[in-house]
This record gives sequence, structure tokens and C-alpha cells, in this order.
Amino acid sequence: MSVTTLRVRRTFELDRLRSILVVSPNWLGDAVLALPALANLRRSFPDARISLLVRPWLSQLFHSLPFIDELVELPSRGELIWAATALRQRNFELALLLPNSFRTALISRLAGIPHRIGYVADGRGPLLTVGVCPSGGTALHQADSYLGLLRSLRWDAWFRPAECLFPKEGDAEAEKLLTDLGILPHALLIGMTPGAAYGTAKRWPADRFAAAADLLIDRLGATVLLFGSPREASLTGAIREQMRGTAIDLGGRTTLTELTGLLSRCTLLLTNDTGTMHLASALGVPCVALFGPTDPHRTGPLGTGHRILHDPAVCSPCRYRDCPVDHRCMQALDVERVVTAVEALLARSTSTTEENIRRRPAVFLDRDGTINVEVGPIQRPDLMRPIPGAAEALKRLGEKGYLRIVVSNQARVARGDATEELVEATHQRLLQLLSEAGGEIDAFYYCPHHPREGFFPYRRACLCRKPAPGLIQQAAFERQVDMERSYVVGDKVSDMQLANRLGLPSVLVLTGYGRESLHRLHAAGGPMPAHTARDLLGATEWIVQRSGRG
Repeated sequence: MSVTTLRVRRTFELDRLRSILVVSPNWLGDAVLALPALANLRRSFPDARISLLVRPWLSQLFHSLPFIDELVELPSRGELIWAATALRQRNFELALLLPNSFRTALISRLAGIPHRIGYVADGRGPLLTVGVCPSGGTALHQADSYLGLLRSLRWDAWFRPAECLFPKEGDAEAEKLLTDLGILPHALLIGMTPGAAYGTAKRWPADRFAAAADLLIDRLGATVLLFGSPREASLTGAIREQMRGTAIDLGGRTTLTELTGLLSRCTLLLTNDTGTMHLASALGVPCVALFGPTDPHRTGPLGTGHRILHDPAVCSPCRYRDCPVDHRCMQALDVERVVTAVEALLARSTSTTEENIRRRPAVFLDRDGTINVEVGPIQRPDLMRPIPGAAEALKRLGEKGYLRIVVSNQARVARGDATEELVEATHQRLLQLLSEAGGEIDAFYYCPHHPREGFFPYRRACLCRKPAPGLIQQAAFERQVDMERSYVVGDKVSDMQLANRLGLPSVLVLTGYGRESLHRLHAAGGPMPAHTARDLLGATEWIVQRSGRG
């Protein structure tokens, strides 16, 4: 993941924000890819009023989402005057600019919004109060680019919601439309999106879509639905005319709500790199996605269960709307290969996906008092003494497939009692002692901030100091953690509060401050741990038994 730096012109008090305006992307696909960022923003500001500035044609996409309080439609004309008058009267406190355009920054500035956050791009840096400057490195997926704005500020943003983010209200409209078309309830529906709003360079040839549709009808008895915008109606009509069989041509005939409902009824979508592809993936519909000039690592469908076909040419990726040569990147994908990919995806008999195989659960562990003997405020490598049984516990967790990730607060760095280099040296000494007894730790994450000073540009506490969730969310993202099967183990009240905030089962160990913490939790009425163990080895035994990994 690339590292970001901040250009801060004005600080603000994080816990006093009450009204936030998010500027939405203008394209359907980008808007769908912004949904994880919007969902995570709500996690950071559960009590704030979050409004979304959108183009009118995207309102249907957002109007029922639970993490948005209000839609503010941008007028098609006179938007700068509108921003300086009507929008200014709304008195928003902070603007989060998802698009990188100069115009969106100018709109938020004219609206008098005091805090304006976005990427430094398109010459708009002077208009931002907090400008995010990503460094070079591996290009991020567009969804992670939006999440990167939140991550750079230590807001909740470290994982993408896996569940469908759309309400089901379009289903009834879709069912009525399918019934009117004479399609049976249990028909095998395969959707196709042969268009691409950006230009013809992203389109697989129309005659090949027609041939693929005929083969899928012949081999599978499928009912093919052709999707497209009003501008693409002539394209979907031409494909239907070229087919031997019959397809349902819906080009230009659906609202965004109807499209959402129809896609959710499809078993699979065969698609170019389009907004409809991203909409389908957000609905959990598997896609066979055909890529040519664009990079699937940046704009591929989110989630699992998709198949991407991509034979990049030497000139790929490119930004051409229409290929100036022979369109070789899309011509390389022949009909039989595409149809075979569709058949393979439909025939897959297991729900286990590559991503599920790659993701591992983790046990997030406090350091002092849980793994190491509580050493107090002094930070020195020579004071590291693992608690008896800790190395064996860590070894067993590793054998059972768990990542062992240490998350700790190290305010002594902010106080000047230790340097970050000393913290790293302390971790290396602890690793050495544990490995000598067969134990390992996969990663260390720590917060170096002072409890009262926080993280610049805020004037209050940061979001990485426990019990805030930033450290675990960062680790979950960077280490590809399966959070649904993960645990938190520690000896402090803050560890139990952290687990409670993230919805993770917790184990309180009675080493370190464990007994004192247990009394404090009882006195405060919780949050109580899911289990109390004598030490880390006892916690490990309970986790392994509970997860069925024994």
C-alpha cells in the first residue's frame, strides 16, 4: 500500500463534527466503488449528519442507503452560483471530496465549508484545508483510493464491507417486469452489458456478444438480458438483430432502480468494464468481466467469485476512448474462450473462493501483561520477559492457522521516554526470546500518540490509540485478515472495549492487569469478555476449542 502525506492548512476537532458533506463521483461505476468509503465514514461518525452531493442521475443509487442521511442534488446549470448561495446556507462543517477535480474543490470553497479534505490533484491543492498526497508505489484499486482518504486521517476504513450495500426495493419492480416479459420465475438469467460509457475502446465486439449469447442459449437454455443506457440502445438492438436466438433487449428501458433489481435476479453477468459491472458485483452477482485497455487491478469487480479475462497488449493500459489502431486487446478474446469462462463460473460447485482461501483469521494481542511481563512505563529491550506459556500459546495459534498480531499503545514515545527506534528494538528482542521457545509473532502495530495530544491534523485524540479501532483495522487491511473468525486477547479494559467496538469475541487474561481489569469491568457493567483465562495459553485453548480447530 502506498504511503500518504498530508498538507494541513487548518486543524479541526474531530469529536465536534456534526455535519459532513461528501461529494460523490459522477460515473455509475465510480459511485458504486465509493460505497465502502461511505459505509466506513458512518462508522467513524455515527452521530454526525452525513449528506451526499450527487448528480441527479445517480440519486436512485443512494437514496435508500442506511449510512447516508440526506441527498443534495447538484444542479445541472449554475452550480457555482448555487454553491455560493444555497449550499453556503447549509453550514456544513467538513467536505470530503471523492472526485479529484478542481471544480469539486471550488464548489466546496464557495459553499464556505471550513474544512475541505481531498487528494491533491488537478491544481486544487490551495483550495483544500487537508490535502492528501499519495506517494508512488503499487496502484490502488479505485475503491481503495477512496478509502485511502479515510485511512490517511486514521478514520475507520481498513476493510471493505462484504455484504450487499443496496436495499431490496427494486426487486418487486424487476419481478413485475420479468413477468410482463413472460420469463418464468426459475429461468436461468444471464445478463450482458455490451456497452461502455467511456468509449468504444472498452467494448468487446458486438458480433461476438451476439455469438456468445447464442451459444449460451443453445448449451445452457439460458435467457439472455441485454442491458444498456439510452445511448447504448442502438448497440443492444444491433446485437439482438445479429443473434439466431432470442434475447430480451432492455437497452435504454430501465431505471437505475429497475436495473438493480434485474441484476440481482441474474445468475451471472457477462460484461465489459462498465458501471453495471460494479453494480452487479456490489449486489453479489458473479461477473465474467472482459478487460482490454483498462487495468483490472484498478477497476476490476469487487468481491469474490468473478472471472476476469484480460490479454493486455503492449500498449495497455491506455486512456483512449476509441482505439486508434487495431483494438487488439479486445480482439484477442475469442467467443469460445468467453463462453467457456461463463460455463466454468456457473458450474463451480463450491462456495470457497480464492479470497477466502487467502484470508486468515487473526488473534489480536496486547503486549505487556499478555505476552510479556508487565514492565511499566520504562521501555528497554533488556526488560523483555515473556510470560510462561506465552511462546507455546503463540506457536499453537500459528499451527492452527491464526495470524498473531500485537496491537499496543506506546504513549511513552510521545512523552519522550522512548523513541520509535527503541520500540522496534524492544519488539525484536521479544521476538528473539519467543522464537527461542518456539513462538512467533506475525506483526506488531502500535500507537505512538499521547492520549491527550492525538494525531495531527486533529486537536483531539487519534483513532489508532486503543480502544479506538484504527490499529486493528489497519492490520486487517494490510494482512488480509478474515475478521469474522478473529479474536482479541488482552489484560486491560481498553482491550475489551476495543473488541466490543469491532464486534469481535474477546478473552481477558488474568496476567498483568487482568484481575484489576475484571473488577473494573464488573463495576462499570461491561463490556464483559466472552471468556476469562488464567493466561495466554488458557486463552489459546479456549479459542482453538471454540473455533473447532483443535
